[in-house]
Amino acid sequence: MPLRRRAALGASMLMLAAPGLARAQSGAIRLVVGFPAGGGVDAIARPVAQRWAERLGQPVVIDNRPGNNGNIAMDHVAKSPPDGMTLFQGNVGNLAMTHALFPNLPFDTSRDFRAVGQLTLGPLVFAVNADSPIRSLNDLVAAARARPGALNFGSGGSGGVPHLAFEVWKRQAGVDIVHVPYRGSAPALQDLLGGRIEMMLDGYSLMRGAHEGGRVRVIAITSAERHPQLPQVPTVKEQGLDWVFTSWQAIVAPAATPAAVRQRLEDNLRWCFENTDLPRVLTGLGTFPRFAPGAEVDRMIREDRALWTSVVREANITAD
Repeated sequence: MPLRRRAALGASMLMLAAPGLARAQSGAIRLVVGFPAGGGVDAIARPVAQRWAERLGQPVVIDNRPGNNGNIAMDHVAKSPPDGMTLFQGNVGNLAMTHALFPNLPFDTSRDFRAVGQLTLGPLVFAVNADSPIRSLNDLVAAARARPGALNFGSGGSGGVPHLAFEVWKRQAGVDIVHVPYRGSAPALQDLLGGRIEMMLDGYSLMRGAHEGGRVRVIAITSAERHPQLPQVPTVKEQGLDWVFTSWQAIVAPAATPAAVRQRLEDNLRWCFENTDLPRVLTGLGTFPRFAPGAEVDRMIREDRALWTSVVREANITAD
């Protein structure tokens, strides 16, 4: 058989084996984010999308679909055509915590998604308004113990990463601080800046502009060690409580997406981490860049789901 004919036949067989592959070679990929523009996940998604698009040779467009802690966005992606053109970027809260708090969801993160790759392994930061008298985590604990139930903290929604992390922290710290859920972290930050809530716990990527502009004060970071972008900010552990928390972000596709399509996306995402300034940019947003392949993320989702289901039940945390 002539060489060119064999090559053409091979290409045809590949398209038959992976019908989504041809569509994944052109057109805009929609990277769906379950939170409003300006939030922590959105802030990571934008530099990732830009560099990934350049490598793929096709646009990667951010599609913000906020609501219900990202569950609306995940349901949309789970029901989208499995052709690699509609993906979801979320965090440990979306992909591993949500079923513990919302037991009747129309999708299942382990069954209905397959991962493309991990993006970050990042801490959260405690932040207060720059005019607040609270200057350290010890100050916050003292104020909360002096006036139980009088202080409040805002988060991007019930059942999200900041909410669950804060619930665990406040139990260990022995304080009573009221949760105020918002429809996304960006609106919560606006109320922090306006003095309508006392504090937030969220990713530094959300706080960075306000922090650098002197409008918020970052008083603690939840990682095991200080972050290079925040060398002056002590860890929670340094301030007396042996508690560390890190979140992660990853990109997933509908589970039926052909393996060849997912592999193309994964390989080019890995390339961006190894050959562009993406790690430096993500570090500048106050997170720790970390690429991991899809198979490792799928395992992480299963393991973290089991862990957080246990935590939520033992601590009796609810999506209030």
